[in-house]
Amino acid sequence: MIKFFRQIRKSLLSEGKTGKYLKYAIGEIVLVVIGILIALQINLKSQEKTNREHVESILKSVYFNLESDMANPINRFIGFCEFKDSLNTMLLTKNLSYKDYELSGQGHYGLGRLLTYEFEPFQFENQAYERLVANIEIIPDEYMPIVKMLQDVYSKEVPVVNEVAIEVKNFVDEIEDKYQSSFDWYSNTDSTHFRQKVNYMLDNPKHLNDVRRHQYIIDHLLGHMNTLKTNVSIAYSKIHNELMFDEPFSEIVERFYFPKENELKKYTGIYEFVDNPSNTMEFVSKDYYLTLGNGNGFKLINIADNKFAASIDTKGSYIEFIEDEKGDISALTFNRIREKDTISALHKKIK
Repeated sequence: MIKFFRQIRKSLLSEGKTGKYLKYAIGEIVLVVIGILIALQINLKSQEKTNREHVESILKSVYFNLESDMANPINRFIGFCEFKDSLNTMLLTKNLSYKDYELSGQGHYGLGRLLTYEFEPFQFENQAYERLVANIEIIPDEYMPIVKMLQDVYSKEVPVVNEVAIEVKNFVDEIEDKYQSSFDWYSNTDSTHFRQKVNYMLDNPKHLNDVRRHQYIIDHLLGHMNTLKTNVSIAYSKIHNELMFDEPFSEIVERFYFPKENELKKYTGIYEFVDNPSNTMEFVSKDYYLTLGNGNGFKLINIADNKFAASIDTKGSYIEFIEDEKGDISALTFNRIREKDTISALHKKIK
């Protein structure tokens, strides 16, 4: 091909056709530039494909890390905190007795260890997330919403959870030091010292104050653990929707749905409380969720058909939208779940 173009140039020059030669030379330059641009474009597409495959591989690793974190520590310690909270309540309401302490024994899980169980900051599987962040420059735009969801998990809620976990640990160490320095029964296991220990824990006002403080800290931790659980479930659900179609959805993760913005539009608008028309709520769409009219309210996540719940407590109160005969949203019910029943408040859509 090069020899062919060279012969054309020689022929034009030998015939004295300078004008035609210049036109030919310009054309040849244009062809070379076009060839370079095509090659660059092919190379760019190839690199984008390589980058996409690399990012998707990392996201799949994140997916399995999220499932692992959900099993332990999240679900495990939510159950643990709920158990501790119930024991605190039983003690403060005088529903524990010496017999209960005796039956539970003096081992690690005995009631006498209610305030002094070992507690350390949680270890989360964040290696894949750190790899993702290290490759932030090559992440395709379509996966950036997933990155944002993961930031809610690892950059926002995980540090807060561990901050509160350290608060719990410091409290436990404080109580342990108090027992060690103040009470003979701390190092003795005979029946006499055990009774002294239980009597202190059942009736001493200062101990009951410690139990109350312990309950506050545990409730604080439990609230953040539940928020973390929801954020993990949101990110896990999104990755599953985008990349893991053939992977079964984990039974230990709550599933969420992600309506597109145009799908969310049908829920937006102003709703008035039927029993008190001056009481209104306005919902707007934002990304994949609904929120209050000022845009700064709770995330209302789609948990089922026409059903939304606040991301901070998806097992608590919820909103259910009502469709008319045409399939348009005409009203909603705000449902507050109580211990024995659910109270529903009807709101009519007015705009």
